[in-house]
Amino acid sequence: MFDQPKWEIDAASECIRKWTENLHTEAKRLFAQDGTHANLLFLFNKESGLICVNPVPSNVDYDQLNAAVANSVKEYDLYGVILIGETWAYYIKENDHTAFQLLDGEMRVSDLNAEDKKEALMVKMENRDGDCLVYLDEIIRDEKGVILKEGKLAESAQKIWMA
Repeated sequence: MFDQPKWEIDAASECIRKWTENLHTEAKRLFAQDGTHANLLFLFNKESGLICVNPVPSNVDYDQLNAAVANSVKEYDLYGVILIGETWAYYIKENDHTAFQLLDGEMRVSDLNAEDKKEALMVKMENRDGDCLVYLDEIIRDEKGVILKEGKLAESAQKIWMA
């Protein structure tokens, strides 16, 4: 069963990091069980911790979703946001021009050829203290079924919702 960390106002950054870690573990468990994972947004305020869980339609436009989340952060004075869902990922290679194009916004991962992009289960967290964590677990689909490869955790400075 999912372990919901106790929320402490004075340790909000540590608490939301623990929430992110626990949600990542639970997302992997559910993915292994179901072979897929719904897109979900978890919204937190500083005083209470988790205040809302919202399903996100699978066909959502991510530019619109990001704008809506950023607006909600301001409108409702949210402390942090965690997003879980399936996404496209690109793993950088040495001397990689494509990576620069992606980072500069000249193209999107979804625009790449099938052999250049990977499916991944993503758990992303941003908070008002400047933390941004992203877990990416590569999804392998073949004739035997669906599995997750061991994931990667990145701490990033690239914030979208708390910018």
